[in-house]
Amino acid sequence: WVDPGHFDPAKYRDPNKPSKAIVPARADEQSRTAVETELRIWGSDEVLRLPVMVSTTVWDVKLMLAQRLSMDPTGTLAFVTKQGCYWREQLDHEELRRKVWVRGIKSFERPRIEYPHPIAIIGCGHIGLRQAMIFMKHKEFNFVLFDKKPKVGGMAWWDQANKTSKLQTEWGVYHMQFDETLELPKQTYPWPSRDELLEHFQWAAEQYGILPYCRLSTEVKQVDSSGFDAYSQRVGKKWETKYELTLVKTDGSSDVEEKFMSSAIQMYPGNLSVARRETYKGEDEFGGLIGYGMFNELDYSQITGKNVVIIGHGAFAVENVRTCLEYDAAQLYIVCRRKNLAVPRFVSWLANQSITPISAALLLNSSKPMYELAGFDPWAYYAVQANSERTVCSIQQKVRFGIGDVYFLAISWGKLEVIEDPLCVKRLSRGMLHTGSGRKLEVDAVLKLLGFVGNFDNDRLLRIKEMVGFWVNNDPKRYLVAEPISVMASKFGGTSFSPGAIAWSEFGMWFLHHPQDYYSIVAESTLIPRHKAEGDDRPAYVVDARHGSQTMIMIGAMIPWLGERGAIEVQLKHDRMWALHPVEKFLEWCKEDWDHYCKKLRAQGYSGPEYPYTIEVAWKYLQAHADEHAKATGAAPGGSKQ
Repeated sequence: WVDPGHFDPAKYRDPNKPSKAIVPARADEQSRTAVETELRIWGSDEVLRLPVMVSTTVWDVKLMLAQRLSMDPTGTLAFVTKQGCYWREQLDHEELRRKVWVRGIKSFERPRIEYPHPIAIIGCGHIGLRQAMIFMKHKEFNFVLFDKKPKVGGMAWWDQANKTSKLQTEWGVYHMQFDETLELPKQTYPWPSRDELLEHFQWAAEQYGILPYCRLSTEVKQVDSSGFDAYSQRVGKKWETKYELTLVKTDGSSDVEEKFMSSAIQMYPGNLSVARRETYKGEDEFGGLIGYGMFNELDYSQITGKNVVIIGHGAFAVENVRTCLEYDAAQLYIVCRRKNLAVPRFVSWLANQSITPISAALLLNSSKPMYELAGFDPWAYYAVQANSERTVCSIQQKVRFGIGDVYFLAISWGKLEVIEDPLCVKRLSRGMLHTGSGRKLEVDAVLKLLGFVGNFDNDRLLRIKEMVGFWVNNDPKRYLVAEPISVMASKFGGTSFSPGAIAWSEFGMWFLHHPQDYYSIVAESTLIPRHKAEGDDRPAYVVDARHGSQTMIMIGAMIPWLGERGAIEVQLKHDRMWALHPVEKFLEWCKEDWDHYCKKLRAQGYSGPEYPYTIEVAWKYLQAHADEHAKATGAAPGGSKQ
């Protein structure tokens, strides 16, 4: 008989070397049971509670602390525990006790740089407000926000949107309470209007104490730097650079320029802010309405009952289809050089609730119920590069996804025709648009949605020669983020703004508090992408999706705290989506909105299909995502029925 808790020597005997026994390591020798350990700073009340395994050693935790605090683990760091009536220092190889006092450090928080002048945040839109909230969460109060507008909210919602505009992505991943320490929003409807969003931004600025830090109706006209001298570089104090801002009032209250000294600048200029404009031959004889479907340039009440052509096929063009239906336009056309992929609302929800990103193949397959109504094949679009079996693909297109169901509804009900013409528009004549291929469209209104270009004033203001990641000229104290353009990915973790906004804000904060990390880890790295201005419509600050995602992946891998925050925010994204928009309720909202527009079209004599996503169809694609998740992690995503 052999005690099952011990090895049987005969079983592990090497017959070729009878004098030696082979004793392989057993997987169950070390306990992997999860427990919690409490670490306390010696002589302090500061406590850190860690989830560990029973087998976690003192050295394991010393390495973790040393990495977080940027110190040598072999130095003064010591773990002390109470053993009977004595205190004993634990050795590095020992299993960590459940209650330990730590000597050799003053805090579990890494010391950070304190600046003599405020940090200037330019822009009081979504990211600017989020940056203020992140600063205040981490007890950084030495900052001021500037914005040309008289209220918070940002250019995208004040200028680019119109009064019928709605959020294209979901509220569950767009609200300002998107933080694990804040309460859920009371609102659960996924697509608030422009005015509701502006009210929300104002409420957040008041609720979380941001307004006292805001200087509204104030434009930063010029930025000059000083203090970046040879001595600072030699002694490693490059962060002592300071910046003089020239401020002007935009509300006419004063003509006097003001000088403002700042220790760092964070700039959030918003989405691409300059509309791409083009004048077509024959506009003067067209005789109808011609305008740009953005910046409130167009009185949409004038399109009621009229045939309308939309030129372009980006996200704003997709949104303008819904606006035209709201104003009861007659026949609609989209004329474009090539069709860009648009995303149905359910597919956007599927990506935003994911923990591991959904594959591009799943994104396309889950879009098929809607594309089939329109008679399109999403796998055949120019943006898709796929294998012959259509099991693996990547998507690369120059514009972001338009998100919505009404675009597909209008096509399937015969209200909208999409005309793909490589030559696009040739000219206009009286009541007519002539396409490059020779087709003539009888229309009363022309809406130009030709996209946006960057604003070179932003490059000039911060004197940008090159963006290194999101940092200007390799300077950790000049940080600029404008949402990256285009789509370039084989996996998609979402379609919304808040997850990115909170991560961008934490990136900016970390390297202001710890600029030495930037110079020692980031500045000389060849893994961080760089971008200079391109041509006349691509300033240096306008980076593409590959630049943005590569920067976030590499910085998250280089800085442990930022990597940890990324994992927390992915789970937060999933939890908020299921809490505010559970799949059954979300589909009800989608169908309700679909039926609303169907009713309008029936009254105009049109007919067409019903909403294609049932709960069974939805769970089919949720199961497909669960399978992808299990393959990647070995576990089904939380919140699903699996």
